[in-house]
Amino acid sequence: MNSRSKAAAAVLTIPLLIVLGAVLIWPMLTLGLASLTDDGGHLTFSNYIGALTSSRYQNAMIVTAVLALLSTVLALILCVPAGLYIGTQDTALTRGMAVALSIPLSLPGIVVGFFIILLVGNTGVVPLAFESALGQRHLQIAYTWAGLTLGYLYFQIPRIVLVVRGAAAAVRPETVQAARSLGESTVGVYRRVIIPALRPAIASASGLAFATAFGAYGTAATLARGQRVMPLEIAAAFTENFRPELAATLSIILAVVTTTVLIGVNSWGSKRIVSVRT
Repeated sequence: MNSRSKAAAAVLTIPLLIVLGAVLIWPMLTLGLASLTDDGGHLTFSNYIGALTSSRYQNAMIVTAVLALLSTVLALILCVPAGLYIGTQDTALTRGMAVALSIPLSLPGIVVGFFIILLVGNTGVVPLAFESALGQRHLQIAYTWAGLTLGYLYFQIPRIVLVVRGAAAAVRPETVQAARSLGESTVGVYRRVIIPALRPAIASASGLAFATAFGAYGTAATLARGQRVMPLEIAAAFTENFRPELAATLSIILAVVTTTVLIGVNSWGSKRIVSVRT
């Protein structure tokens, strides 16, 4: 890329930088200032000390982390094979699957929660089917840990499938054919060629899914009964208790955790890219 192309690219990024500053950097600075200010407008760390030492918020952080990690692992198990298949096969079936698996991206979390209630709620499709067949309802799990995990899993599906699909489609057929010509079996091709090439994409998808689950609100607001996650605590601090400084503090803590995860995962993925190339 010559200097003129670089200058043009830099100019084209200016609108994005303006939007980024308006909707991310400036609000984060405002939240940071609010979290470090007491009622009298003086600088203080008491908000962070109180939030980090509170058993309520410690428990909310643990619940959020476990829920995000569990749903991310399940999503990887289910979605990586699907992404591989869709990315390496160009058929009407795979194109239809790609569209169907992308639908959750367009749905708000509250709607996802309603879907789970309709599926495995007290009068959901599955419990009523059990009642018709066995005379007793089973799997009424919408408002349990299992139901909440299922809801989180649902909206994580497209985030992993789309990333893995794109990476799988970018694997050069010549590389696969070369491995086959050297006597590699199908399992060997996946183990030695395709999976190593996909590791950076899988790492990026994992970080994206985990961070998204960490900040999810609508699904938790619909399904959580007794399980308090950080986004719910942030909303409660601002709307129910009217403590904007506490809400700002919890927001900064949540942002730091998710950003740290994203940086760590992306760094690991970048190292994998270097190792694969060498």
